[in-house]
Amino acid sequence: MSGSVRRDLDHHHTTLPNGIRVLVAEMPETRSVSMAIYVGIGSRVETKNDAGTSHFLEHMLFKGTAKRPTAADISQEIESRGGVVNASTDKEVTVFWSRVPARHYLVALDVVADMLRAPVLRATDVESERRVIVEELRMYRDQPQDRVHTLVDELLYPRHPLGWEVAGREDVVLGMTTDGLRAFMQRGYAPSRTVVALAGPIRADEAVLAVAEALGALAPRDPPPVAPATKPGKTRLKLLGKRAEQTNLCVAWRGVQTQHPDKYAIDMLNAVLGEGMSSRLFLELREKRGLAYDVHSYDANYADAGHIVVYAGFAPTNGAEVLAAVLREIERLREEPVPDSELERVRDFAKGRLELRLEDTRGVSGWLAAQELFLGRVRSVDEVCAIIDGIGPSDIQRVARSYLQPDQAFVAAIGPRSSLVAIAAPAAPALEMEIAS
Repeated sequence: MSGSVRRDLDHHHTTLPNGIRVLVAEMPETRSVSMAIYVGIGSRVETKNDAGTSHFLEHMLFKGTAKRPTAADISQEIESRGGVVNASTDKEVTVFWSRVPARHYLVALDVVADMLRAPVLRATDVESERRVIVEELRMYRDQPQDRVHTLVDELLYPRHPLGWEVAGREDVVLGMTTDGLRAFMQRGYAPSRTVVALAGPIRADEAVLAVAEALGALAPRDPPPVAPATKPGKTRLKLLGKRAEQTNLCVAWRGVQTQHPDKYAIDMLNAVLGEGMSSRLFLELREKRGLAYDVHSYDANYADAGHIVVYAGFAPTNGAEVLAAVLREIERLREEPVPDSELERVRDFAKGRLELRLEDTRGVSGWLAAQELFLGRVRSVDEVCAIIDGIGPSDIQRVARSYLQPDQAFVAAIGPRSSLVAIAAPAAPALEMEIAS
């Protein structure tokens, strides 16, 4: 077998001739092998006419292959050995993963590779699965705590796939065909945008040879073009009136792309603000004031964009008070440096989460695949911890001032109309407002 090979940090890296990258971490102390296959294709390459295709295709690959003709054949092959196999679709990646007892890892590799190599994509399966996905879409629409995140994404990325629901649009799903799915897979599943990572008590050279045998014959192709992220729009407020016992609110700002120098400072800001039960938002809004049952923040990064979101679910009568409290915590980050004692706690929180994630084979395989796909290299735990330790109060205050400007906030909310009026007034009195349907 030919191809480039390098040894780096605690894993072995090989690039197969067709462009697939294979990363193997030898973990002799473990009893399982985990495999993660990251394909750099997701909903952001779609258009209005095929929105939801990447998600639909992910479902369909579990319906049968040339070697294992039914969904039961696929699942039983793994589960009968005590293992698990699953997949997920996001904006920029489709992930297939499996975790099995170490002695069965070649079976798991063969199963997932067969799904990528030779899916049957039967018309009868498309017909039945479209009904399942339509119900999934309707479920999301009926759950305000989920749908509010889609509403704020639409504000953050207007008229762009990054702002759409990953599962797509119901009319497109109802029109999905086997030819369309096969063409999308042929166009989008490019070996050069595929990373296979394995971790467990295995030998790297044997694992690489197995991956080469399973996936090395896939033909190289150019990955599909990606439309650049749109700039934020003028509409900053999107409200959806709905009879409910709770109002769901998102306040968001545009952030930075995956490889931006400010990414880790924003990650630390997010940890201070709303990640975990020790965060400022949780302590202030839930523990101290009893305003919300669920309140937290998160940040996301894409190839050319990113965002920061605060979410809260609360009694409709508390809308104005919750929004004002959220904005006060944002203002506090902008105006006051984070105390050293709080920052040290957050540093330990961030480093500890990373260390615990990489304690088992699934965490390691996912880390290797994601780092390689999105960064082109794998950062070690020590490297990331050093970055975290280097972020000081002034860095967090700087990114808060740069990215969390009050007049750049986007607000989305779902709840009784009376509660939405209270949210709209302090949020954006002079800005365009859209009432969603």
